[in-house]
Amino acid sequence: MTDKKKANPKASQNDADNSSSDAEHLVRFLDAVKNASERLRVDVKTYRGSTYIDIRVWYVTDDGDYRPSSKGVTLKPTMAPELLRGIALAARSFDPREAN
Repeated sequence: MTDKKKANPKASQNDADNSSSDAEHLVRFLDAVKNASERLRVDVKTYRGSTYIDIRVWYVTDDGDYRPSSKGVTLKPTMAPELLRGIALAARSFDPREAN
């Protein structure tokens, strides 16, 4: 696989975005490079008629496609404000110069 494939967030847009046949991809809000073989994606999906936010690590397969891993969380949109507050508190809890 080329580095261009790994670095291009649009490269896997046509991959199988659903980890289940019951899930329907609605919108991808984030597709960030985590490392050479993983991406962090934030999607809004419906599953059995309910809407969810899916925050998940996707990994690259041997054939260069990205697939969802079990590393992630799916939550109801009503939990998003509380999750964001927790992330903000965690981000402020350390000195970013020492985070490496």
